[in-house]
Amino acid sequence: MYEGIEDIFRLLDAGRLKEALTQLQGISMQTNRWELRNRIESTLTAYGYMLQYAQQGMEDPNRKSFYQQTFRTAYELTDAVNIALHSQKTSGMYYDRIRTFGLQPAKAYAELQLQLETFTEDASTAPLLYHDDKRLQTEMGKIHQSHESALTELFDKTWATPFWSDNEAREATLLLQSVLVAPNDLAVMVSAATLSLIRVFDAHKLGFLLEAYRHEHLQVNQRALVGILITIAKHEKRIALYPELLSRFSLLSEDEGFRKNLYTIQMQLLITRETTKIDKKMREEIIPEMMKNAKQLNDPKFRFDESEESEDRNPEWEEWMDKSGMTDKIKEMGEWQMAGADVYMSSFAQLKHYPFFHQVSHWFYPFDLSLPMLAPLKKEFDSSAFSPLKLIAHSDFFCNSDKFSFSLAILSMPQNMREMSMQQMEEQARMNEEQRDKLEALMQQKREAKGISRQYIQDLYRFFKLWQRHQEEEDIFRWKFNLWENSLLGDALQQPEITKELADYLLQKEYLEEAYSLYQKLMNEHSTLAEVYQKAGYIQQKQKHYTEAIRHYEHADILMPDNVWTNKHLAQCYKLSGNMNSALEYYRKVEAVQPDNLSIALQIGQCLARKEAYTEALSYFYKVEYLEKNPDNARRAIAWCSFVSGKNEEALKYYQLLLQQPAPKSHDWMNAGHVYLVKHQIQEALVHYQKAHAMESNHTAFIDKFNKDKATLLSLGLNKEDIQIILDLLL
Repeated sequence: MYEGIEDIFRLLDAGRLKEALTQLQGISMQTNRWELRNRIESTLTAYGYMLQYAQQGMEDPNRKSFYQQTFRTAYELTDAVNIALHSQKTSGMYYDRIRTFGLQPAKAYAELQLQLETFTEDASTAPLLYHDDKRLQTEMGKIHQSHESALTELFDKTWATPFWSDNEAREATLLLQSVLVAPNDLAVMVSAATLSLIRVFDAHKLGFLLEAYRHEHLQVNQRALVGILITIAKHEKRIALYPELLSRFSLLSEDEGFRKNLYTIQMQLLITRETTKIDKKMREEIIPEMMKNAKQLNDPKFRFDESEESEDRNPEWEEWMDKSGMTDKIKEMGEWQMAGADVYMSSFAQLKHYPFFHQVSHWFYPFDLSLPMLAPLKKEFDSSAFSPLKLIAHSDFFCNSDKFSFSLAILSMPQNMREMSMQQMEEQARMNEEQRDKLEALMQQKREAKGISRQYIQDLYRFFKLWQRHQEEEDIFRWKFNLWENSLLGDALQQPEITKELADYLLQKEYLEEAYSLYQKLMNEHSTLAEVYQKAGYIQQKQKHYTEAIRHYEHADILMPDNVWTNKHLAQCYKLSGNMNSALEYYRKVEAVQPDNLSIALQIGQCLARKEAYTEALSYFYKVEYLEKNPDNARRAIAWCSFVSGKNEEALKYYQLLLQQPAPKSHDWMNAGHVYLVKHQIQEALVHYQKAHAMESNHTAFIDKFNKDKATLLSLGLNKEDIQIILDLLL
């Protein structure tokens, strides 16, 4: 944003209209657009008159609408000044296009519509007119070239025209409604309108997207809806100034199909948050591991038995795959994919260098094998019933951008190598019955809206992350996309079942504050689901807000009494907040249901020890020690309880057991030292303290740990001087 413009937007957002217009008038003097400066001056003058009338107490029934209209105009003029200043001084493809259209205006939408309609007619009639293959190929090449030129201009004009005039908006809508313009072309235009709206708000373009959402073709209406939601996320305050847009959103919010699509896209936008994590894991763990394993598979013991007697996989190979962790990694990838996550970002990120991707509009082409550049692959596609290309082309798991990357990578191979590779892939596909059945189902199945929207969001993700000039665009995938908080969507995402699903997803992915805000909303609406209060309590517990956690858990206990999970977490929170009596109450409830739960027995013993009920505590610790396979924690508790109870020999016996372990802990050495110190065996105490001291990062860290036990040592008969002398002896 140009220097000073952001301050003007802040003034407008704060409702300080006159200050904003006054500053805008000053900044506009830097532009070479005299008509823009005149509009700002006339707007400021008209607003000044309104203020004078208001000061004089004159009644004006139109004052409110005039005020809102002036606000809208002020925002639009601020955008226009920002664009004008950047167009004068800023490089970048977007501003290059604006400057180009300033010198040589793009064709009108009506003319572009005619060109696109002509393509549809010419492409369908050419095979009937030209029977010579060579002539047909030449003519089709000209037709496609003309179409490509028109589509590129359509995209650029829509993207780099910041504000549509009323006439341009009407022509754009007529183009959208044409039955002769291919839906794929309209999808590209919708994408251009979305990119334009991300940069600057234009009510005409948002109205165009709302109209496009009504289009019957999924490729068009789902892209339009994604664009609408992105625009709402960016320009919530601006849209609120347009009553006609608000009424259209209100009607949409009442539509069941819209609410369903909205929820789907909201989830898909949330899932994009995980792409960076998945991409990192793929690059740093899964792909390197696969490459390493591929090399190891060259070992003869992992190869297939090629004898005629057996065609089965070597069982040692399967066992080795499990041991190497590859089975789990492949399973994890499958789970990500089934959840709608983007698992192919890493795989295709390196395949965006082809000249095809230098053109902005190409990032938003729906994948179509009828494009001339893919003609060699079209032959492969048509020649085989189970071509791997068909699996790619019909798959919802690959976005359009990645389908183009795959196809261009295949085309870049020498023809003989390409044919061999395709043959190998086809043979592999034929061997896999499950894959073949899946392909047949994909080819027969009608494309679902959620598949289209997911692919499109992934296309957008790649554009904003991988386009060679992506730094010139604002990365929308840094936004949170918490659309449920957006006032413009009304009640569309406010239904309890949707709110809970969103909250559950956010909790699963550890977005705790956002999840809690949604659970809070459900609780404020008096949800009767104990699970909601449990999860709200769990979030507060994780954030160490134990009082709030207890409040939610107790409400869950009312809705679903004597639930073991709730009682266990109530006990934990009471224990962590220092209320041992209440903690014991709930731990004993869990114990009554799970008498053999050694973890609960250990927790009860710890609570009793904190209450200084050492005899009863020891009975629990002895039980855990006897039954637990790894009894070290129980032995520590027995040793400490014995020590503070004056049973020093018993304490030493258990500390010696702990110190005989392969990796004793520093506090085991320290506590054993305490026992020897209380027994006045100074040399032994020093030996154990020195061991503990050596395991700490520095002397201060040791002193801090030691001082935590000072009160206990004093209660057992030592004096301050003796303790200080011991510490000095360690220096």
